[in-house]
Amino acid sequence: MQLQQFVTETVENLGGVVMPVEYALCHVLIPEDYAPYFQNKTELMLSFDFEVAQENPDSEFVTFGSYILEQLLSIIHEKATTALRYAEIDRLELGNPQKKIEAFLQDEQGKIAIEAEKPVFGIWTVFQYHIEIVSDEVTETTDQIWINMLINEIDPVMKQKQHHIMYQQQTSYAYPIPVSLDMASALQKATAHIREKGEQQKSAQIDEQQIAKDIDRINHYYDALIAENDKRANRKGLSEEKQQEIYNKIETTKLERDKQLNEIYNKANGEMKINLENAILYFIPLLEYTINHQFRGNQKRLTLYYNPITKNFFKANNQSGDTKNKQPEITR
Repeated sequence: MQLQQFVTETVENLGGVVMPVEYALCHVLIPEDYAPYFQNKTELMLSFDFEVAQENPDSEFVTFGSYILEQLLSIIHEKATTALRYAEIDRLELGNPQKKIEAFLQDEQGKIAIEAEKPVFGIWTVFQYHIEIVSDEVTETTDQIWINMLINEIDPVMKQKQHHIMYQQQTSYAYPIPVSLDMASALQKATAHIREKGEQQKSAQIDEQQIAKDIDRINHYYDALIAENDKRANRKGLSEEKQQEIYNKIETTKLERDKQLNEIYNKANGEMKINLENAILYFIPLLEYTINHQFRGNQKRLTLYYNPITKNFFKANNQSGDTKNKQPEITR
């Protein structure tokens, strides 16, 4: 899908209007609800060609990584309602795959030969979470966890590259899906990861020195009260009834002290609430390679996937080696 078409459809889906002015130049009206994403502007002139942008210096040049595209993609992810998204890949091909696979498998000794190459669908599930941490003040954040469903692993690289994914809500491809999806396991892994990140964020907000000072202050204050009342209770000549009254007061003082200490501990620990806002499935066309690996008379088969978004390989599960996602980007 061309970038101009993607931007046009996105703006129109948000309720905006796109009016072509000339080739690769459009006048865009943004709904007021989304104006804060564009520096409170509701009218934009967008260009989609470098020469057109130079001829129209008042226009915003839209390309990968540009401010306008980044903001549109941010809106899409924040307001996500569509569950399935099919990536558009201009050319699903890889030049000189033998050489690039050998570079990726450089730690594998022996002879490597490609037995088969075919297109397949890779699937990434994006879980969007809302995290609320309540301590001295309330901190609210949102975060995404991308899970590569083919290997059931968290994929931070795809999260970083997500703004390079142009997609449609329907697909013209009929590629096979090489694995059975385990959505429950993916959700469990994503939630555990987001909880761990939340705990780290919570710990970063704790002022341990101030907490220690507050605890010492409260203990010192209430210990002095308890000692004073204990001294009063042991005075000579007090009736049994008066002594019991003082002892009751000591117990009440201890309860009040413990209550205040618990409040400090609760503030220090904070309360974390995690809510899953939505989950989106991205279908990404990949190239699947079946590899024959021979070394010292032994033979094994490996399955590799080439991801055109990250421009890298990853290995299928249940295979030996330690090359998964460790090589730099591969140039087609």
